[in-house]
Amino acid sequence: MSTTYAYVDIAFLCASLLLLFGALAIRLSGRKRMQFTYNILMLLVLVILSAYMIIAGSAPDVFVGISFNAFSALMFFLFSFGMLMVNLLAYEYASNYADFALMSDFALLGMIIIASSTSLVSLFIGLELTSIPTTFAILLERKSIEPAVKFFIMASISIAVFAFAAGLYYILTNSLALSPALQEGALVFAAFIFIASLSFDASIFPFNILIPDVYEGSRSYLTAMLGGINKKAGFAALIQIMVLLFFAYSGLFIAVALLSVITMFYGNLPALSQSGIKRLFAYSSISQAGYILIGIAAASAQGITASLFQIFAHSFAFIGIFAIFALMESRGRTRISDMAGLSSENRLAAFALAIFMFSFIGIPFTMGFIGKFLLFLSAVNSGLYWLAIIGIINSVISIYYYFRLLIASYSKGRTSRQFHMPPRVKAVVGICLAATILFGIYPMPLISVSSSAASYLFSHVAAML
Repeated sequence: MSTTYAYVDIAFLCASLLLLFGALAIRLSGRKRMQFTYNILMLLVLVILSAYMIIAGSAPDVFVGISFNAFSALMFFLFSFGMLMVNLLAYEYASNYADFALMSDFALLGMIIIASSTSLVSLFIGLELTSIPTTFAILLERKSIEPAVKFFIMASISIAVFAFAAGLYYILTNSLALSPALQEGALVFAAFIFIASLSFDASIFPFNILIPDVYEGSRSYLTAMLGGINKKAGFAALIQIMVLLFFAYSGLFIAVALLSVITMFYGNLPALSQSGIKRLFAYSSISQAGYILIGIAAASAQGITASLFQIFAHSFAFIGIFAIFALMESRGRTRISDMAGLSSENRLAAFALAIFMFSFIGIPFTMGFIGKFLLFLSAVNSGLYWLAIIGIINSVISIYYYFRLLIASYSKGRTSRQFHMPPRVKAVVGICLAATILFGIYPMPLISVSSSAASYLFSHVAAML
């Protein structure tokens, strides 16, 4: 490993801690604008440093309990970038931005630990450090007690089940490291418990029944964080568990394929009858989790590459679409029927909304199309033809409810009075829109780095077996 790359690793670690402790110090001073400026600058530093780690592509660098590698660097970029976007939205719409900023910094540190974990202990700490501050972030909003309690219930069950699974795994293998163990039949039971625990975080059936209530009851900027970032941290943990610990158990990946099917249908079918925007996209988010599972079920580097690409595609589109909904929510418009006339009121909002939904469906020249194509291709190449076909069927089903919202936004409304996006909201929508189109037309850079991340995980497994 080059000395420069090692310095960047150390710089990223120091910047993460500096973000947290600096934000804590500023919060005590009670200066909201300074808190915002500091958070944005430090998050930009993390985005730049993680981008450098991705581009440099050097050998892994291991510290105590965490590892800086191709997979973790890619996740660092996603989490830092996503939290940067959410902070821009929160400053505009949060009733208590200073406290939210501090909670989001704690949650981001937890996500960084999740992505770089070398053991089940550090993974457990990362999950705790992500879920608890997120609960408080939801609770900060006066009318969000119910969703905060429901999120806390899900997070508590997830952590408790994960701890039980980790304890069982240690008893069976005498190890807590994220590395393959000798094949034992009893380990399959531990694997199913791990999948169940992380299914709460990743919105996988049947552990996602409270997700629509949490999304609907939270403010839109918080929903952007929950679906655009926190959910991806759950998938980061699940991918590491499945590949690094249980790749040798082929039967588990068939179970993941079945979960994928049920999750897609559980998300798409209820979404057909929704009238509220947040509930509709809560179920849509669940169906997207099912698509991401297709790549994991493929049990190959190609499949993990596809899942990572789709994680990015969904994150960009989800944050962008909830930036628009945050604006509409502030105007008291929260239902599909309330979107009528949007195209005449704000053309950018209507156009961006259409592109993001096209990406969710998987229409060409969007990131979502590339992601789904890669997912279905990985399933076919792994012999899971039936899974690819079911994925395509679900994509067709989703067209109905996405086009309901699209038609509403381009229909004639009660008024054609134009309104403008606040600059910060426009920045979030513009950046997410540009990424969705750019990587839909020219996806190779993201495919390449996703492939490098997947290859690292599988090379790590190959070295240990």
